[in-house]
Amino acid sequence: GIMAQQRGVNSLQFNQDQSCFCCAMETGVRIYNVEPLMEKGHLDHEQVGSIALCSMLHRSNLLAVVGGGVNPKFSEISGTLGV
Repeated sequence: GIMAQQRGVNSLQFNQDQSCFCCAMETGVRIYNVEPLMEKGHLDHEQVGSIALCSMLHRSNLLAVVGGGVNPKFSEISGTLGV
């Protein structure tokens, strides 16, 4: 929607037990813990470009990342696992 485009958020995906979520953005990826709400880590635009989708495996450091948005570094038809 329009608000997502203004903020640069392309998708938001919770992990399997909903204890964390990944935010795929025009500026990279941000990973948050839900309770307490705090950032666990991030991949900047310089590292991954703009991201359409991301998903985290449980509470591990394995992420599936799909490029997209304004300036993708990865193809929209390919993904990267274990960034």
